Amino acid sequence: MKERSLGDILNETFVIYGKGLRGFLLIAFIIFGPVNVLTFIGPKVSLQEYLTTGSISGSAVMFYVIAAIVTMVATTTVFSAASTGVGQLVAFGRIDIGACFLRVAWRIYSLLFVSFILTMVLVVGIGGAVLLIPALASFAFLLFASMALPVSIYEGSKYLTALSRSFGLVKSNWKRVLGGIFLITMLMLGLALVLAVPSLIFVPSDSEGLQILPTAIQYIVGLISNAAAVTVAAIAVTLLYFDLRIRSEGFTLDKLISELGVRAPGQNNTNSLVG
Repeated sequence: MKERSLGDILNETFVIYGKGLRGFLLIAFIIFGPVNVLTFIGPKVSLQEYLTTGSISGSAVMFYVIAAIVTMVATTTVFSAASTGVGQLVAFGRIDIGACFLRVAWRIYSLLFVSFILTMVLVVGIGGAVLLIPALASFAFLLFASMALPVSIYEGSKYLTALSRSFGLVKSNWKRVLGGIFLITMLMLGLALVLAVPSLIFVPSDSEGLQILPTAIQYIVGLISNAAAVTVAAIAVTLLYFDLRIRSEGFTLDKLISELGVRAPGQNNTNSLVG
């Protein structure tokens, strides 16, 4: 394993995505398939009423809170499982989907806690954008904590240790990480815009009756968009994490294999490997 430029990391992101496309899609579809149904059973009328009248029913508020929690759990699970898949591809050339989810289950509480903290800090940063100091503090925290999820996945660290370890890794290379996160964010925005075009074309009408085709197209496009955005982000962040460890501590392929071998039950079960 060798040091890479940010351009090399982005290029390898798509190489790995193409190599493990089937595995990454299965990981994402298994989780996002059921979760995305929430988009179409939600109280859209209540949301429209809120936008026009400023009021919303308690049941609608409860639905949106539950939907937000479910979405956070699903996104964290897919990101973490896809991150594990990156290590498997680098180390073994294949993805063991079962081992990916077993690894996520092994540190699920720490992963969810870290994700919750990052989400809350992001909300504070966006919500307090008019206040310069809180916004800068929030985004600085997000930058230095950006490696916490891969740390927990690969090094087995619990949430506080994972956050501390992330700060340590990023501290000496924060400019590089900032550039990497910026490029990844721009990449995600570009993917989102491209994948959103079909759903904008096939918007269900407001007329009564079941709009089967437009609704089905919106569901499929939303599923593909979520799958692509989260898995590509997971690949890029994981490769950036590997690069930080290579630069700071001479991270090697043998070390990666050792961590995967110890931390991933069923890793040697080649019957479940997906190319």
